[in-house]
Amino acid sequence: MAAQELRPHQREAVDAVVRALEPPARALVPERGLRTQVIMATGSGKTLVAVRSAQELHAGRVLVLVPSLDLLTQTEAAWREGGRSGPVIGVSSLRGEETGFPNTTDMDELVAWVRPFDKITVFATYASLGLGTLERAHAAGLAAWDLIVVDEAHRTSGRIGKPWAVVHDNTRIPSLRRLYMTATPRLWQLGNDEGQGDVPGELVASMDDDPEGPFGSRAFTLRLSQAIDRGICAPYQVVCVDVTDTALQAAQLLNAEGRTEEVRGARLAALQTALVKASAEEGFRRTLVFHHLVKEAEAYAAGLPDVAKRLHDADPELYPKTVWANWLCGDHKPLHRRRVLGEFAAGIATDGTVVEKAYLGSVRVLGEGVDTKNCDSVYWADVRGSMPDLVQAVGRALRMRPGPPPSVPAWPREIPWAYKQRMPVQQPGELSVAPRARTTRSPWALRVTRRRYDRSVEPTATRGRLRAQRLRSPTRYRSSAPRLPTGSG
Repeated sequence: MAAQELRPHQREAVDAVVRALEPPARALVPERGLRTQVIMATGSGKTLVAVRSAQELHAGRVLVLVPSLDLLTQTEAAWREGGRSGPVIGVSSLRGEETGFPNTTDMDELVAWVRPFDKITVFATYASLGLGTLERAHAAGLAAWDLIVVDEAHRTSGRIGKPWAVVHDNTRIPSLRRLYMTATPRLWQLGNDEGQGDVPGELVASMDDDPEGPFGSRAFTLRLSQAIDRGICAPYQVVCVDVTDTALQAAQLLNAEGRTEEVRGARLAALQTALVKASAEEGFRRTLVFHHLVKEAEAYAAGLPDVAKRLHDADPELYPKTVWANWLCGDHKPLHRRRVLGEFAAGIATDGTVVEKAYLGSVRVLGEGVDTKNCDSVYWADVRGSMPDLVQAVGRALRMRPGPPPSVPAWPREIPWAYKQRMPVQQPGELSVAPRARTTRSPWALRVTRRRYDRSVEPTATRGRLRAQRLRSPTRYRSSAPRLPTGSG
């Protein structure tokens, strides 16, 4: 298989990585090894940059770390497609038909499998760090790596004492080089690691641009605004959907414990109606729907086809006749998730029906790194407060594809919002968004401006939090959902 051709920005990134990680000719490599960061917008091709960097650094023994099982199999396939050859091993719980390459969680087996090869690629989840599998393997004789690639590296930032932070310690996980890659760098200081009390004298791993820091200096940076300007990621707009259903308004006045099942049902139906309406009017075809609770994701997907049918019966010219809806969470097996993602991408239901619209719910499983093919929009059915989560989720729909640009949708404060990629007319991406502090329940709200799409959504790293740039004179695009069809709540 011919190696994939690098795009200009990827060539720039690879050259920068090689310069940063090439051992000095007349100097000793520091005890901590060589390390650098690459910050690239979601959808801009970080994986291929990692593959080609390993190739041009002549790295034989490579360890690739990812946060999830879905990313493990996806990343292995991407490295093969990128031109990486040689034996492959996984350090994970995947077995049999769940994966196309051998996996293990046994320390002795890992050492025995890796030892004979000068060139080998090992793909491991962060859990292998937390469980100590890799550390014990090195203690048992596993040789040092030529290169460690840490994907979604922001997940290893924070308290230096947390399990995943062991990857920064070259005495426990030895490597000549480390390459940290992410779209959402996080900067920290003591007191910022959420949910953890400070320990006297404890250090934090912060993604500062610091050659002496745990992540090293930044070799290459491609912000989302730059990626959009260069035509690498799709421009987009925000669709703000106001739900006017009175039952939902009543639910807003009650805390979670005070809401009856009837009110919760009305809220769910209002959010379903809003999504079907927005997707019909704005042309969304494949929408990821983000939830916090499994029971709500399941109920949302189960009831969506009925809501769509009622709307279609009322206005067959506007609303879709056939829709597909499903949901995923971390408890689903990898094979099931793969099948559901395949149906979502193809727009074909299990029984072979070709559908007009597809809606896939996610509960903390598809927001980071996972390639959701043909996704053109994202929709928040629940409040989200983390800026990195927001940027990662929006990135599911920003990948450029042949043909007309796809769309991008959404997020609520308790009502839904939607991101939609801007179709390039005379001035592509003339609408843009800026996350901005707004309420105590949802620290980030979206505002739309009629300036170019560039600077507004740029996540700017701050201590412990990511802050978006503020805009002047924002305007909103709104679409009000219809009142619920009788009996849909």
